[in-house]
Amino acid sequence: MVSGGWGWFTTVASILIGQTTVVTMGFINNRSQTRREARARLAEQYKVITERRETFELAQLVEVNTLLRNAMTSLHAFGSARRHYRSRLREDPAASPETYRQPMLDASAASDAALDALRSQIGFILADDVRALADAAEKALTMAAAGVLLDQPIDSGTLGARANAAYEALAARLRDIYATRESAMPTA
Repeated sequence: MVSGGWGWFTTVASILIGQTTVVTMGFINNRSQTRREARARLAEQYKVITERRETFELAQLVEVNTLLRNAMTSLHAFGSARRHYRSRLREDPAASPETYRQPMLDASAASDAALDALRSQIGFILADDVRALADAAEKALTMAAAGVLLDQPIDSGTLGARANAAYEALAARLRDIYATRESAMPTA
């Protein structure tokens, strides 16, 4: 037994070293796996948040574009109704103004409603530069509507330029979002 006295120690030490190595490697692998999973969860959360933001922004851009077009159309209808009202009053001064006033009042109310709807949505545009151009177009529309009430001519050039700048900014932002989404799509 004297000659084999260290043999048991070597065997036990080898087993303990092996077990320690297995436990340590398991701990390291588990920790690495936990980190990878945490990074994957964060990446997925970021992706979901980005998709939600883009979906929200896309909806708002389309909504503002539609509302801006509606406001332009209703402003022109209001201007036309106002001119028609004035023309009727000149043609038949003996008639009561109330007879011709209702279509103009309806057009004025529609224009006001369209401008209010546009104003309420502009603040939801996330891109500052696009929001500023849409806001400038809305202000030009509001000034033009006030001018129609005072029988002032509409400066179609300025109004059209502001509206076109807003349309182009909205369209550019939409294209940018779709381009970003397409580049993020996984390829098969």
